[in-house]
Amino acid sequence: MRFSHLLGSIAITLSAFAVCARAQATITATAKGTFTVPPEKSNPVTIPKFDKPPVIDGKLDDEVWHKAVVLKDFYQIQPGDNIAPSKPTEVLLGYDPKFLYIAFKATDEPDKVRATVAKRDNIFQDDYVGFMLDTFNDKRKAFEVFFNPLGIQGDGIITEGRGEDFSIDLLMESKGLVHETGFDVEIAIPFKSLRFEAGKRKRLGAHFFRRIKRFENELDSWMPM
Repeated sequence: MRFSHLLGSIAITLSAFAVCARAQATITATAKGTFTVPPEKSNPVTIPKFDKPPVIDGKLDDEVWHKAVVLKDFYQIQPGDNIAPSKPTEVLLGYDPKFLYIAFKATDEPDKVRATVAKRDNIFQDDYVGFMLDTFNDKRKAFEVFFNPLGIQGDGIITEGRGEDFSIDLLMESKGLVHETGFDVEIAIPFKSLRFEAGKRKRLGAHFFRRIKRFENELDSWMPM
């Protein structure tokens, strides 16, 4: 699979911190042909500005999260081919002048969730959620940031032709909680931790994922592949 197929796009108007998320095209190329992207993923989605920051505790009970834009209806891309996932996942997005806020709501049976108190970058035997962020939108390099159900981080850079490098550690805050309907992960990333080109209508490539280990290492994606 080519690196460029991993990325949708996010457009950010930095002067006003107005953020939009959208798919790159109505018809997306996948490893096995083409796939028609539904309207809600091919049209821009505005990410709202939060008037106060959420507490990063994994609970998602702050009132401000009700203002977030929600990405849902993921696709199972492994082992299935753009089919319905075994379990639903939602991503919540918001921002303020200093931080990008991201939250994952992962539905599951709590006693079957794989989560350990792992070291940073050593989370990939657990279930996990995360995203890629191509801050220059050149489809050559992207931050990849993942979290196990306890919010422990695994972060690095992926470069086309070179693979992954997990020697970097982004400055960010995250917390996850396993509860009766699955698990939630709450994240705050300072904009100053992300290198990007400032200016109006600049686009950042992005994608969102979930891994469920017990279902043949299932990988779910917000966009089809």
